[in-house]
Amino acid sequence: MRNPIISLIAFILVINTCLCSTASGQKEFGFKMPPKTRKIEIPFEQHNNLIVIPVTINRFLTLKFILDTGVENAILTERLYADILELNYIREITIDGPGLIDSVQALIANQVTFGLPGGIIGQNMNVLVLKEDYLKLSENIGENVYGIIGYDIFSRFVVEINYDNNILTLYDPDRFKPNKKQVELPLHIRGSKPFMSATIKQGEETASLDVMVDTGASHAALIDYNYLNGISLPDKTIETRLGRGIAGDIPGYLGRIDQVTIDNFDFNEMLVSAPFDGAYNKVIKRGARVGTFGGELLNRFNVTFDYKRQKVYLSEGHRFRESFEYDMSGMSLNAVGDDLDTLKVVNVQKDGPAYKADIHKGDIIHSINGKSLRYHSLSDIYEILQARDGKMIKLKVLRDGKKESVKFRLKKII
Repeated sequence: MRNPIISLIAFILVINTCLCSTASGQKEFGFKMPPKTRKIEIPFEQHNNLIVIPVTINRFLTLKFILDTGVENAILTERLYADILELNYIREITIDGPGLIDSVQALIANQVTFGLPGGIIGQNMNVLVLKEDYLKLSENIGENVYGIIGYDIFSRFVVEINYDNNILTLYDPDRFKPNKKQVELPLHIRGSKPFMSATIKQGEETASLDVMVDTGASHAALIDYNYLNGISLPDKTIETRLGRGIAGDIPGYLGRIDQVTIDNFDFNEMLVSAPFDGAYNKVIKRGARVGTFGGELLNRFNVTFDYKRQKVYLSEGHRFRESFEYDMSGMSLNAVGDDLDTLKVVNVQKDGPAYKADIHKGDIIHSINGKSLRYHSLSDIYEILQARDGKMIKLKVLRDGKKESVKFRLKKII
């Protein structure tokens, strides 16, 4: 799957309030495997370079969650489900997060039980419930996704992500043996977040970075260039909507890094996003990090995270040598409707192919080259819109109750 239009949607959540377990006495808390179990395999869905897994709450309701190394506390984005489950709210907090809004409001619920496939149970856990669905994960992903979970899983197990086969394997850390075919690298855990070393080259300048590894971000790389002495933004960039964080849209620049090196793995012409100052950078600085590597880079590997030993293991995946591509249509789409089966234009880039074809923000698109969301995923649609420079695109646009045919050719803009 190539990089989708919203490849730079930053589903990165920086929660600065510790939601430590309120379990008292001898109550157990956190995830555990069934007795005498060494590993459990969990099939996952991959949407827009994000890992989506089923999570059962209070042994009653199963919802789809994003697996995110960048988030410390489990988050439920749709309060309706928390109310249905009659979760016990203990207080309200204010969250700072990426986006243009200064902060958002959330509720903390405690004594929650989580379940994962294979009999893994997490008891007496806390969950953050957003008072409003600020992220709109379902619309952006095209699937009914209502939560995010990360450190609760990564801190308890060794986590192997096989992007090639869409299999997540959780290991008992005390019984885990590394795969000798994978390259072992240091992984620094700071607070709840994993960091790895990398080198970037732009022109004649080179810089060594300590970058957060973020499975919950669908971009390839996001960097705060204010930290890079002697290295500036790429010469060619475009201003665009990089994505959406917990506090709204994230505007910034999109360009290409000449070369990124992780140990002996090299990538050329990788897409990089650089948010405008104030839209995301203040959060990066508060977290003492220069940026993140996200799913569009990570899914070119098969990755194993071992937080206990502070190691990460990498091996080349099927997509390792694919080029990094961006939308060539000049329009951003969301999935809307009760069944998420309708395409809606949410942004049109001025002077892009869609703009010149008279496509407008708010337009409803019935089909693109004969494909619709009734029979195809949003990721399938994205692949069409970044297939190749010059490809003909045929749209069926619904306007004033009538379908109109619109044509334009894709144009590589970055």
